[in-house]
Amino acid sequence: MRDGSDDAEDMKARLAKLASDLQGRRDADKVDERRRSEVETSSKSLGRAMSLGFRVLTEFVAATVVGALIGWRLDVWLGTTPFLLILFLGLGIAAGFNNVYRLAAPPARRDGDPPPP
Repeated sequence: MRDGSDDAEDMKARLAKLASDLQGRRDADKVDERRRSEVETSSKSLGRAMSLGFRVLTEFVAATVVGALIGWRLDVWLGTTPFLLILFLGLGIAAGFNNVYRLAAPPARRDGDPPPP
């Protein structure tokens, strides 16, 4: 038959083991949470980069196509074949580069604006 002191020591040992197991589980959960947040951050940054890339491509292609179409239609209307097509194609390409530059360049600071973070 066991006495009370053996039961108390047994309970203390079980409690200590339970506390260490819980602490280990908490540490593992923290590591998992950190990994998940790093994956989410990298996924978001990849998504943002792809979004910006598609927007740049769309802006450039749209400006070029619109310039070419305007030049082509004016050539057909005025009978000045390929002159206006080439001119407006060049203007469309310049407009596309300008749009891409405005997307990529940081906004201009004014005198009273605080510096960027």
